[in-house]
Amino acid sequence: MIKYDETKRVFHLTNGSISYYIYVNSVGVLETLYFGEHLEDIGEVAGIAGANIDNCSTQYFDKKEGVEKSFDDNYKATYARKEVSSHALIDKRGAPIIIEKKNGSYETDFRFSSYKIIDGVPSLKTLPSIRNADGSTLEVTLKDVNYDVELIYRISILDKNDIIIKNFEIINHEKDDITIKRAYSLELDLPSCHYDFTHFRGRWSKERDKKTNEVMDGYQAVSSNYGRSSHEENPFVYLENKDNNEVIGFNLIYSSNFTFSLFSDYMGGLRVLYGINDEDFSWKLKTDESFETPQAVISYSYQGVDKMSQNFHKVIKENIIGYKKEKEYKPILFNSWEGCYMDFDTEKILSFVDASKKIGAELFVLDDGWFSNRDTDYTGLGDWWINEKKIDLQKVIDQCHKNKMKFGIWYEPEMVNPGTELFKKHPEYALGNYQDKMIISRHQFHLDFTSDEVIENIFNQMVDVLDKYAVDYVKWDYNRVVYEHMSTLLSNEEQGRVYHLLALGYYKLLDKLTKKYPDIMFEGCASGGGRFDLGTLYYCPQIWCSDESDPVQRFFIQYNTSLGYPLSTIGSHANNNNLTSYKIKAELALFGTYGYEMNPKLLTEDEINELNEVADVYKKYHKEVIEEGTLYHLCDPNKSNYMSMMAVSSNKNTAMVFFTNLLKELDQYRFLKLKGLDPNKYYRNNLDSRVYSGDYYMKIGLNLSRFWLWEFNSKLIILNAI
Repeated sequence: MIKYDETKRVFHLTNGSISYYIYVNSVGVLETLYFGEHLEDIGEVAGIAGANIDNCSTQYFDKKEGVEKSFDDNYKATYARKEVSSHALIDKRGAPIIIEKKNGSYETDFRFSSYKIIDGVPSLKTLPSIRNADGSTLEVTLKDVNYDVELIYRISILDKNDIIIKNFEIINHEKDDITIKRAYSLELDLPSCHYDFTHFRGRWSKERDKKTNEVMDGYQAVSSNYGRSSHEENPFVYLENKDNNEVIGFNLIYSSNFTFSLFSDYMGGLRVLYGINDEDFSWKLKTDESFETPQAVISYSYQGVDKMSQNFHKVIKENIIGYKKEKEYKPILFNSWEGCYMDFDTEKILSFVDASKKIGAELFVLDDGWFSNRDTDYTGLGDWWINEKKIDLQKVIDQCHKNKMKFGIWYEPEMVNPGTELFKKHPEYALGNYQDKMIISRHQFHLDFTSDEVIENIFNQMVDVLDKYAVDYVKWDYNRVVYEHMSTLLSNEEQGRVYHLLALGYYKLLDKLTKKYPDIMFEGCASGGGRFDLGTLYYCPQIWCSDESDPVQRFFIQYNTSLGYPLSTIGSHANNNNLTSYKIKAELALFGTYGYEMNPKLLTEDEINELNEVADVYKKYHKEVIEEGTLYHLCDPNKSNYMSMMAVSSNKNTAMVFFTNLLKELDQYRFLKLKGLDPNKYYRNNLDSRVYSGDYYMKIGLNLSRFWLWEFNSKLIILNAI
């Protein structure tokens, strides 16, 4: 719900749980009055607006009257809390929008012009965005005082989730071109800088490595400039005030370069800016053209990190993922990659199909190596025709169907190897200056997805296969980053568009494919979790979390990822790594999408039985508890010797708990307090088969004291209400 008090010139966005107050001051600047737990009445605006610190408002020189004047409302532009700061004026804390005019000026001075209140959350025209959401949107039109440029500011609040969505649209009404140099999606000015800042660094096989520090004085930022959301930093971050349990989480519905920045000013305030990374970004707008920024998503919690996390899980599952079969049972997946890599023929794959059926697999995925002359990663990408000498694809699919299994296949649509027919015929399709030396990574070039012609070429090749064969699943990989962001298919003045156009091209191909094949499930992947973001989840309901399936490192990766993303999106498999047992690998994979990657023919009878026990748990509980339930984090491996989390079904009748230790521990007091149960219900657990109340489990906990814990022990505990 959104209300506007015309007398006070105050907007109030609320869902009964949280409130967001915005004030239109006397000079037309939008000021942030309050963002937090629900506040029914803001009271006197004068006590909050304009900074209200030293009764000394900002002065300016009135050219018409030739005198100095002061702004009304005690408006101190240098440190007032704003919704949309202007650039190249007195406020030096940073602005979300920077525009270069024809005269060389970078100055913007956006003031309130009009507003409208809209039911729901409007979809963006060019980017993935929130969908099917019950809520309200405030759309404010701001106009530059000195130039004929409009800025549309949209802020939405969801009715049944403590989520705020923000974005901007820039419209040029000047007779001359303007050039956008920065196009962020969000500004949030907070009255205190006393937060811990958590972000998720990483690299290949060590994605989303949780890092926390106190917000420092001055400026700090995390970003990606890799042409994807990246292994190195994930777009999910959060601020936590441990004194009052306030947590503010941020994410961006976008799959390319981003910057999240904090500026702690000398008054103790904090400015948050978030959006497309402006490194090498430049976007020219002609008269009456517009540019829209991605939607930034804010999750607010006054009940700690888990509530912030659950808000994100809910909005992702209900308002971002669009796969038509998302609410149906998902088959247990077996992927061929770690079992044979590219070294296979039809008979080997047929034997894998039969062997994987014995461990409960219901979907067989043929990974890299089925196309062109792809026996190594030196060649083949871009030539998406089936190598019939190597693999009889129809025979494999028939064998899957004989075993009552579905079939999936691997693609890497955005890449091309040198030496392929595609590259020989169209060297200009590769990103970079193909007339000179080009940087190659993993023996491949990045295709120029700024071009509709390139996208259409790959689309048509994929259609040739997907139309002919019964494919239920596509794994979409992306194994290199953008190094040379130059397109020979664009003009010189358009090179600043490349990164953003590549993201739009990625979405364009996904959009075409998911609309043509709505029954196919697409799973995102980028050398593991290098493109784990909300933009990808809009089209792909799950993303391969990491190429690291060794449970010890995976404990951290999976726990940290689940803070921002629901378990149903986290691609997780048990593999043949020998460090730990299949039991612990499979139990951990249950707290994700669940699947296998190994040579199934090498499994012993005991290992087959072990995996089938976990597969039975998946089939009985996974959809109700893991996919549709609520996740709680119990033990943070970044801070303790344990990793534990639990999921509770929506009716609170069933719960699944995963617990493991890192270092060896002998017997000692060890009570694991649970969360999210109904305190008045009684639950039997499979650990000691005893019955306790939900209140008991949450206040006293599961008694794990009697166990000696060797390294990397795990316990999968299931609770059923009686």
